[in-house]
Amino acid sequence: MLKKFFIVLLLIGNLSAKTYNFTELRYSDATDRYKLLEGKITFTPGGLVIIYPKIAKKIEYKNDSLRYFENNKEVSLNNFQAMKIMQYFNILKAVHNNDKSEIQEMFEIKNKNNMELLKPIGSIKKYIRYIKTFKEKGKLFSIKLFLQNNDTISINIDD
Repeated sequence: MLKKFFIVLLLIGNLSAKTYNFTELRYSDATDRYKLLEGKITFTPGGLVIIYPKIAKKIEYKNDSLRYFENNKEVSLNNFQAMKIMQYFNILKAVHNNDKSEIQEMFEIKNKNNMELLKPIGSIKKYIRYIKTFKEKGKLFSIKLFLQNNDTISINIDD
């Protein structure tokens, strides 16, 4: 009986997960270089999973726990790195879920046509200058993070 319950629970969890193909363009101000990545992001009820198949990297975030893998081997991140990544993932989850109350706890929101400008409030100001999200018919198709170190991360949903 317990086994059947867990199978049903697993199936329900997988049905509520949404996976998107994306391209990510990162700009590093320190090196003045761009890096283009392709991946898949899966939003689950408790977190998200990002896979970069061409470079064999995977990041799992669930219930405030972060795991990072390279070539199928878990790699330890220092606390500072993990904290920043988890902050970014919480933002991605809130934007994806269109969770206005959570977004308003972290950002001042300004809307213009299909673009939403998010200006950070609180401690995330240390890392993020602002974020632009772009939606079409209410569906997120692009997000661009402008970081305090002048780096940028642009994510475009390809689906």
